Amino acid sequence: MMENIKENRVEYFILFVAISVFMFFIYSFRFDRQMLILLSGVGSAFYILWGIIHQWLRGKLNRNVIYEYALFGILVFLLFFTVLSF
Repeated sequence: MMENIKENRVEYFILFVAISVFMFFIYSFRFDRQMLILLSGVGSAFYILWGIIHQWLRGKLNRNVIYEYALFGILVFLLFFTVLSF
């Protein structure tokens, strides 16, 4: 895992910054349900896009990888949406 991070420092740095910004916005808008739902959708879409680009740059992109990132991103969004709907 550490070799993978060392080889792709820029990609993982972008992911780390995006997650940090996402967490900041989640904290900032913690009392606004609509904004939290929007943020979770944007965060999930970013993760899916980042994953696809990351695998494409490494030359390992195939249909199963796209499905994996898309399903995980959708699952996280649905979990946020379900929790925020109550």
